[in-house]
This record gives sequence, C-alpha cells and structure tokens, in this order.
Amino acid sequence: MQPHSLFSRIACLFSLVTLGCGAPDAKEPAAQADQPSAVGHYRCIPLSAEALRVTAPSTALVVGDSRQEAQVTTARLCPSGQVPQAVYNPAPPRPLASWLPAMPGASEDNRPVHASADSIYYVGVYKPTSETGYSLGVGARLQINNPQVAHTLDQASTVVSMVRGASTSIVATGYRKFQTSYPTLLVGHTVGGVFQHVTGWVQVHPSYYPGMDLSGYIGAKPRFFVLYSGTDWWVYFNDAWVGYFPGSRWGGAFTSGDMAHWYGEVFDAGARLPPVTDMGNGLFPPNAASGAIDEMCTHSGTNCYSIGAGQTYVSNAAYYGLYYPGLSNLRYGGNGGG
Repeated sequence: MQPHSLFSRIACLFSLVTLGCGAPDAKEPAAQADQPSAVGHYRCIPLSAEALRVTAPSTALVVGDSRQEAQVTTARLCPSGQVPQAVYNPAPPRPLASWLPAMPGASEDNRPVHASADSIYYVGVYKPTSETGYSLGVGARLQINNPQVAHTLDQASTVVSMVRGASTSIVATGYRKFQTSYPTLLVGHTVGGVFQHVTGWVQVHPSYYPGMDLSGYIGAKPRFFVLYSGTDWWVYFNDAWVGYFPGSRWGGAFTSGDMAHWYGEVFDAGARLPPVTDMGNGLFPPNAASGAIDEMCTHSGTNCYSIGAGQTYVSNAAYYGLYYPGLSNLRYGGNGGG
C-alpha cells in the first residue's frame, strides 16, 4: 500500500492518562442540574448511570518520560453527583471530503469533491500500528496555541487520533479554535464513516470536559491520549481521564486501531486563496518556536511507546509546513500565506 493511500484513511475527521471522576464528596452542597456556571462556559448535569458502569483505566504511562504535567486541575466544577458539560461546543463546520484517493491505486483526480474540497489543509505524521506493535491507543504532548482564525466558519485544530478501516471508525482528541476567542478541548468520533462529534459521550471528570476553555494552557504541552480499555474508548487530557465513548457506538466492532496519526488542520470555509487562518501558532517550521507535537506514541493498554520513522503528509507547503526529523517529535504550522 502506498503512503498516500494509507494517509487517506485519516482524512474524514474534523476541520477534526490517570484521575477519573473519583468518588463524590458527600460534604459538597447539592445543586440543580443544568445550572449554568458563573462564567457561562459550562453547565452542571447529573452523572449518568453509564458513567458509573465502568472504572477509568489505570495510569497511562509514557515510557521514558518523567516530566510534570502542564497543570493539574483538582477543583471540582460541579457538586457531587454532577459533571460539567460545555454550554457551547458546536460540531465542526461541515463533513469533510478526503483530499487523497479513497482506494489504493486511484488517481488524485478521483478524490471526493464538494464545494469546499480544496479548503482543508493538513500537515502531520501517521504510523500503521502493525509497525509499532501497539494498537490500543495513541498519545502525544500537544502545545496549546491560540491561532488567528480569519473567518467565522474557519476552524484550526491540532489532533491525535486512532483510526480503523478507511476512516470508518475514529476516536480523536486535541484542541481547536472554532467560533470562540480561545482554544477549546477537542473530542470527537466517527462511526461508519460519519462524524458524530460528541454524540454518546460519557462524561466522568469533574473539571475537564469537551469544549472547555483552554486559555490557561496556552504555551503549555499537556498530554492527550485515546485508549481502548475494557469495552470503551477513553480520552485523557493533561493528568486525568475525561470520559469515554462506549464501544457499543460501533457495535463492539472497534476494539483496536490500525492507524495512528498526529496532525494540524485548517478548515477554510470559503476556499479562499490564500487561506490566511493560522495553523498552530502561525509560524512555519523548522522555526524552533513553531507549533509542537512531542512524545508521539502508540499504546499497549499499559504503556504508550514512542514511535519513530513515521510517514508524513503536507497538503500544501506554500501555506502550512511540517518539520519531522523522524522520531517522536514534530514541528508544524504556518499562516496560510497571509
């Protein structure tokens, strides 16, 4: 299989390990569900019965790493028995077409086309799990940036994801900036080749949640993991498990991934040339200050092992760039020529 046909399995995502929720504290005051927070970023909702069905995975270890987490959040945002939910966490602008052939041997001219097919830009690294030996998850440290987004429907994101099949089954996490003035925690999944955003998501953490404001992390490099554990796909941010997508979302058929990937993406809603929305922090690599994805790894279920010799893809080097020396770190980004 050619590298381009492998990476095409990545592309249906958006313009896309240790504390659990813990035991509720009986001394905390009660509050009504759906009570908006003071800052308006989240509301409190009841902890679901589904959230109590399973226990969060054990600590996600990155082999060889001993650095501290970017920031530890211990304050519970909601009363006992409740968890936060974003007030505003819109689905991405529209479903995305693949920018590469869907089948091995197909030509570039046969790729799916719609009105904005040429307005999606990617740079990144991908690795078949058959080459790493670990197919239960993917992880990395992502430097959180606050990219300049030029137009209302543009989206900038940085993603780690695990894929199975021709992009038919995906779980992804990272951060994005879409219709906000700050980056937010990105969580999403694809079922049967259709992007489902956070439908079916089970929230367990009392502080971290999809769509949360990441302004306090700008410049930091928190950990992100996706991991299949038990019967479910879990998402980890910084120092804790956030929640999971039940394996029943895929009818129990998605139990491991065959492709791991780490990438930056810009969705330019109007197919403008140049696109001008930033990827990463807007700096082109190999500038040492450009956006960073470090400690890329694939997960065994217990440890996340660093990768090497990943394959690369850059959709348009005039607008966004990639520097990848071949190990487990990369630099990426650009300003779209603007």
